Amino acid sequence: MIKVFKTGRHSHRTPLSYPALWPLFERKIELVDRPSLADIYVFAHILDIQDAPFEVIEDWRARKRPVVLLSEEPFWDTIWGGRPLDPVIYVETDWGPLPVHQINHCTSDIYKFQHIPYYLLTNHRFANAYRHRFARNAARTVQDWQEDFARRPVDVAFMFERRAERHHWVEWPEADLTGLCSWRTDLAEACTTGVVELLGQSWQGGQSRFELTTDWHMDKLTRLDGRTRLMGAFENTHHPDYITEKFFDAFACGAVPIYWASPGHRVHELELPEGSWVNLWGLTPEEGAERIAEVLRTNTIAATMPRAMATLNQLLNQPEKWRSSRHYTSMAIIRSLQITCNAN
Repeated sequence: MIKVFKTGRHSHRTPLSYPALWPLFERKIELVDRPSLADIYVFAHILDIQDAPFEVIEDWRARKRPVVLLSEEPFWDTIWGGRPLDPVIYVETDWGPLPVHQINHCTSDIYKFQHIPYYLLTNHRFANAYRHRFARNAARTVQDWQEDFARRPVDVAFMFERRAERHHWVEWPEADLTGLCSWRTDLAEACTTGVVELLGQSWQGGQSRFELTTDWHMDKLTRLDGRTRLMGAFENTHHPDYITEKFFDAFACGAVPIYWASPGHRVHELELPEGSWVNLWGLTPEEGAERIAEVLRTNTIAATMPRAMATLNQLLNQPEKWRSSRHYTSMAIIRSLQITCNAN
């Protein structure tokens, strides 16, 4: 039993924080309410370590238990942390520096998923939302897709935060790690062919959709289902093991995803037919916009949709694959925490 003290403003965003995963940690991990009871202190974001409560610092000085940055978010590790490849970093706090063990996409194997990518495992909403949509989509023929695409009011839709600042373009080639926020923003602004929608508070103003609904994911699927031919599905950060809901959401809405994946990216392991998604890896935003325009001009995107949907329906509508993937991931998390505890 590993005793964990978990704290910080972002503590709801660690693998130990999700009801969908927690049953797999019972009898293996215990969350304690005081640092003095812990084998390990866990944070989700480097900002939370910088603001660490004095009781953690005080207990660390007395017992030297490991301080762990257990991060599921490469965006935070690259933009705020700045040293995502280092197993151990030193973080300045109000009470002096702390040695911190980083457990993230680059320093551990906990995100090297089995069948279903990690982020989809963190909430049952994803499986529930996809079940009907992929079964429905898999039943459509090429002619169904051709007729459906012909009725769509939008050619390309982008829904992500507008982040044009240059500091978002960061690269660690040795880890195949790249920040994509400014690149995808430039791409969206360069796309002028057809009807293009730029969706979200940072583009349109108003309230964030996260404030307007208790289920942001269902809100997205409902708004975009059957609306657009192509959909931007870019991650905020490129890493071979990092695949969130975005890629699957595009297919769930019946759209062709526009993505950015190097040859080593694990999205290729889905073995989707060529032409069923648009890969802009290695292109400038301007080149990417031209590639999107070319796809729209050729008007052949319907041809591969039945095979792609059948493949994804086979993956996402098998409960056993969700169960085994959760178990596989939970074992990797426990193993990584045990190694950190024993190495201290």
